[in-house]
Amino acid sequence: MKGNLEHFDANLCKKLFDFIYPDEGEMTRSEVQTELQRLNIDMKPIMEKLDMALNFYHQKQKAQAELRLAREKRPSLIDKIKQIKLPSYQYLRDEIQNRIAQHLSDPLQATYFHKLEEAASEQDLKTLLDDILVLESLSKDSKNEKQ
Repeated sequence: MKGNLEHFDANLCKKLFDFIYPDEGEMTRSEVQTELQRLNIDMKPIMEKLDMALNFYHQKQKAQAELRLAREKRPSLIDKIKQIKLPSYQYLRDEIQNRIAQHLSDPLQATYFHKLEEAASEQDLKTLLDDILVLESLSKDSKNEKQ
């Protein structure tokens, strides 16, 4: 069969295809729509897919632009964050550390040093100091009762 196709004249084939498939470039919009209707071709699903593809493309372009902008802003935002001075609760940490070292015995001391390391906020430190003060008070009361 391949041998038979080689014997066709190229001009003859072009004329055949031109006859079967009209040149849409010279057709008006209404002629194209009429031809599509005649061939029972529904363009709505194709147009919906094309619309979705275009929307996706535009959303992707917008997201990439936003990402580029965010990447450009990031260094300056990091610099601003680094300039923010957080309140120091070191005085409170020092006070708690001294009280733990002076007033608590070994097993309890290790526990409270660990709690001090875990304390993240001023409220955590204040609660820990309150606990230590209560323990100190109880310790003093038990010593007074023994005497």
